[in-house]
Formats: sequence, C-alpha cells, structure tokens
Amino acid sequence: MSKKYLVFILPLIALIAIGIFSGNVYSLGHFGIGGSVADCNICHDFAGGYYNSPGLGNLRWVKSPIVYPNVISPNVYFVSFSGPANSGILADATAPINGPCEVCHTTTTYYNNTGTGTSHFPGTNCTACHPHFASDIVNYFEPRFIGSQSHTTHFDDPKGPLLGKSNCTYNLGGCHNPSDYTKFGPDPGQSKAATNVCDPCHSKGGAYDGVDDAVIGAKPNWTDSIYKPVSSGYPTELQDGKENWCAGCHDTGTSIIYSVAAPNVMGDIGATYGYNVNGHGHEGVLCADCHDLAVLHTDGNARTYAASASPNNYRSGYRLNENMAVPRNGQAHPAAFRLCTNCHIYAEITGPTSNFRDDLKARQYHEMHLNWWPAFICADSDFDGTGCSSGTCKDSAITCIVCHNVHGAKGNHVMVRHGELISTPGTTDKVPALDFHWYKSDGTTQTQVPEESLYGGLRCGLLPDISKNRVCAGCHPSYPPAYEIKWYRTPGGPLGVTVDSVWTSDYSDLPKTTFAVGEQIRYHVRFTMIGAAPTYFMKSPGETSKAVNTSGAAWTTKLPKNATLAPDTYEWTWDKTIPATATPGSGAKVTIKINMWDSSGGTLLDTDKKTSNFSIAP
Repeated sequence: MSKKYLVFILPLIALIAIGIFSGNVYSLGHFGIGGSVADCNICHDFAGGYYNSPGLGNLRWVKSPIVYPNVISPNVYFVSFSGPANSGILADATAPINGPCEVCHTTTTYYNNTGTGTSHFPGTNCTACHPHFASDIVNYFEPRFIGSQSHTTHFDDPKGPLLGKSNCTYNLGGCHNPSDYTKFGPDPGQSKAATNVCDPCHSKGGAYDGVDDAVIGAKPNWTDSIYKPVSSGYPTELQDGKENWCAGCHDTGTSIIYSVAAPNVMGDIGATYGYNVNGHGHEGVLCADCHDLAVLHTDGNARTYAASASPNNYRSGYRLNENMAVPRNGQAHPAAFRLCTNCHIYAEITGPTSNFRDDLKARQYHEMHLNWWPAFICADSDFDGTGCSSGTCKDSAITCIVCHNVHGAKGNHVMVRHGELISTPGTTDKVPALDFHWYKSDGTTQTQVPEESLYGGLRCGLLPDISKNRVCAGCHPSYPPAYEIKWYRTPGGPLGVTVDSVWTSDYSDLPKTTFAVGEQIRYHVRFTMIGAAPTYFMKSPGETSKAVNTSGAAWTTKLPKNATLAPDTYEWTWDKTIPATATPGSGAKVTIKINMWDSSGGTLLDTDKKTSNFSIAP
C-alpha cells in the first residue's frame, strides 16, 4: 500500500475509533446522530489537504475549496478560525457565503445562507461561544456558551438579575463591550480580570469580596459556576464549599440591582454581629436551609413583603422555603410558626427551659406572647410604619420574626431584633428597635453571654405607643428611659431525652468492636427520658440512625424504631449482618438519634444522638 493512501486511511480510522469509544466525536458529530454529512471527504483531503501556517489554529487536511452539494454556495473557503470578512473564516455573513459554518447551518439567526441571517461579534472565533471541546457536552458539535450556567443565571433564571438575552452589551445594562463581546466595559474594552462591570451587583468593596474572592467571587467561579448542574431547568443547589455565596452581595459593601441595595445580613463580619458571628450561620445553619434559591430574587422592590398584600406574600417576599403566618391573626402552632418550628422545638420555646421567662413570677413570656393573644393586633410585621395612629403601626399579632432577627442582631447574642435590617433602606431610623440586654446576678451589670446572665431586660411602651421599640405596641407603662422591664431566670428544666450510650455486640450481647464481612452484629442504644406526661412517642428515625462505612466501599444500614413509652431508661437493639459490600480492613460507625414527641405525628419535644466506631476485620 502506498504512503499516500496510508496518510488518508490512518486519520480516518483514528476518527472512527474516537467516535466509537468516546461516543461524542465522530459518531455524534456531523456524520453521526443528528448529522447529515455522508462522507468525511466532503470537507477533508487526507492526502493533500491544506495545512495552515503555525499560530493560525489547528487546521489539517482541509480541502480548499470544499465542494458541498445542495447549498447556495458550493465552494467553502476555510483558512483560519477568525479574521476579517472574506478571509476564509468559519462564518462572516457576507457574500460570497463560503464559511464552513454558515453554508450548512440554514436555520440559525446569525450567519446563515438563506439571505436573512445577520452577523454578531464580527471577527470573533465562533468556537469562543460554541466550543466543540467542552468536557461535559453530549454532542461533539453541541453549541454552548462558555460559562453556560453563569450566562443563564444572568439572562432568564429567576434568581438572577433577568437581564435578558438581548441586553448583552453594557450600554443596554449588560456586561460586554458593544463592538467586541470578548471584552467588557467600560470603553475601551476590558478583559474579564480588569473589568469593573461586575462590581455594582457583586459588591466588590464588601467584607466578602463578591467579585474576586477565590471561593465565592463571581469571576473565579464564572466557568465552573456556583450551583450544582442539573439536566433540565434552573439549578437550585449550591456547590459544596459555596455556602457563603450570598455573602458576596449581602455584606458591608454596596450591591445594587434595579436601584435596590442588598440588605446587609452579614453584619460587621468578624467583629460583633452578623449572620456568621451571632446569627444562624454561627450555629451551622445555611442560607438555603430557610431560603428558596429557585424563586424570583431581584424585583426592584427593597422590601417585597407587605402586610396589606393579597394573597399573603410573606413566603415569596422573603424567598422562604416554608410557610409562616405573617401577618398573624388567630393562627396557632404549628401553622403559625412552621418555618421556625421545623428546627426549633416548640415545647422548649414555650416550656420551662426557655430564656424568655420569669421564674420568680412563674411566667413564661414566649407562651404569653405566642399563645395567649393570637389575634391581638399589636405588631408592625412589615416594619413599614403605615397604618399608624397615635404612634402605632399595627398589622399583626406577635410572631417570631417581630422580635427576632435570625441573621444576627447587633448588641446581643440571642438574635433579638435590634433594628438595622428593619430600618428604612439606607437609614437606621428603627435603631434600637427592641432595646434588649442581659444582666448578671447583680441585676445591673450587662453581659453579652446568656449563659452567665440571670436577668433579661427590655424597654417597652404603653399601648398604643410603638415609639419605644419600633416593633410593637407594648403592654407595660412607658417608664423613664433608664427603666426596663426585667425578668429573672434560672437554668435547667425537667423535660428531655438523653442518649446515654451507643455500642455494638454480637448476638449474645458480648460487647465487640471488630466484625467480619457476613458476621452478625447487634447495635445498641440506651436512652433516658424525663417529663411530666404519662407517655411520650419515642422514635429512632431511619435516615439519621444508621451504621455506615468511614473508609472502603460505601454501605449503609438504617436503624428505624418507634414506641410510646413512659418516662424511664430504655435499651433498644437492632440485629443485622455486616453486608458483603463492606471492605475488609475498613472503618465503620453507628449513629443513633432518638426523637421525643408528645404524640405520634405531634410536636417534637427534644432530640439527642451519639455515635460509636467499629471496624471490619481484614
């Protein structure tokens, strides 16, 4: 066989092999699924084809001109990937129509051969936006944006700014230079690293750099994206390690979209207050645990929730993933406080261990405020100051969010609402709102540590005056400014469940920590519960009570069990077999969690769990 034919056959065999084994090149490209090219020789001359000069791209074995049947322009001129019009590039939408992309793609908006196609970003390599070598494509010639998820988030994803696909250039509210989309604003066009068009939205000057931070910055994450990819629809789950993504805008900097500044929920970060300092973030609660990351985010309204809205828009207004009865008028637990009591145990909130109680007077103030007067309209739940009369602004009965700022309130460590977030945007006109303090045992020395306090104090005002705390019309007389309503509390309480110990044994109950694959194992838990009721519903939920590997092959053994029991100490066991999927020599652990309910399907009262390690014999 001549060397000439080898030059032709070997590359063709290579292409076919690549297609067969990868499933995304030759077999799924122009020749295979979805393609219409009947023969590689339409475009290539493997014996004497054109090879471009170094530095102009990777053009090999290209036939020039290429004769392609049944198109307006049969002669394709292809010399380089980009360049001026009629220079033999991929596409330029100018006569003669001879670019390899435009002569075949007849239904595209841009660069088609029907006479109706227009150009965009002339002189730019088509593959900059439609790469054929992205690692996650299904079809070898699938058109893709670079950073496709990030583009979609900016274009039409509800959680993004909804710029629209027609507003790409910065003179239309977008990001790109009008004359060269590979550059950004301002004039003259800037590189992605140099541009400042990201700064206004992503709060470049904040404590969390939303633009350049290596973990949560918009620029470093442009290609790989912040959200976990999905096969269809918009992504809704943050990638691991990106939990502080929201902080890039909601911090001490200024993030402004549609003339609305993002509220500063991160506080002063590492100093005295803020979400990760003394808010829910300090307790390991993530933004996505309460907020729905899939719904409309930027609507041009600084405070979307309004008590007067119909239907109720509290959940959608704050992008929550659970309901709350706000404004509240008669609703009781659990419907009234579902967002909070999905995690917080209601019996503890209103029970004898709550901090908001006066042990000397035998009063539980959470119980009083939440249960005694469910239809007593005394609070301004949207903090807008409307509907006022004689200093009052009332639209709701007392509910959790009226008094608490879960994002971390300034001046205390119990998330009592201090007023920064509810003030008129750009002001501190509601600071202090609830002017709350903890006091040590002398009743006068303030402390920021609840565990070392015995008194709580709060200024209040006489009905219907809301001016003393800017949150609700009080029930107590309006005393001089230095006077506070104080209550006394002692630690402790009688209700709860404790997991005393967790261990493993064989079926004869002989304690043991090493088991072979296929060997019988018995999991044990001993727990104690105390309480005033005759019985409680005790549950070991299967999803959280389980034995798992800590190294080697993955395997899981769920341990569900439940029973109605009187207060006492109990031992539960589960008889299992070490599965065949366990890896000899690997580590394992058993974690058992016990939930205590007032009744089956009732209110969660308390919970506790423990873990014990064991190993799989080599």
